[in-house]
Amino acid sequence: MYWLVHRGCVVLDVPPLGKLPTDDRAGQAARVADYLEQNPDSTGREIDAACDTGSLTKVVSVMVKQLGYGIKKGHRYVPCVGGLHTRKVRSYSLLFRPHVEPDLFTPE
Repeated sequence: MYWLVHRGCVVLDVPPLGKLPTDDRAGQAARVADYLEQNPDSTGREIDAACDTGSLTKVVSVMVKQLGYGIKKGHRYVPCVGGLHTRKVRSYSLLFRPHVEPDLFTPE
């Protein structure tokens, strides 16, 4: 059993490298949506660290354009240079999940 430890806290139970699960964009989108429900107004760095998406911009683009998620893009100021300055970074919030309509022409 492997553990990912961040700042003294156990974050994830990580499988060995040879047995990492592979998922498609829909699986990545579901992980990002779950994270954004719990942590609205998150930066790309925070989302990528928590969800391991590979390319967050591609995942967010697919979420909005193909999968039907509602994502609000905004900006937030984060400290940098040891807290002496702030910089403006992109932030994301989940507005809604896709709504699946019932098929009207298929008998149940």
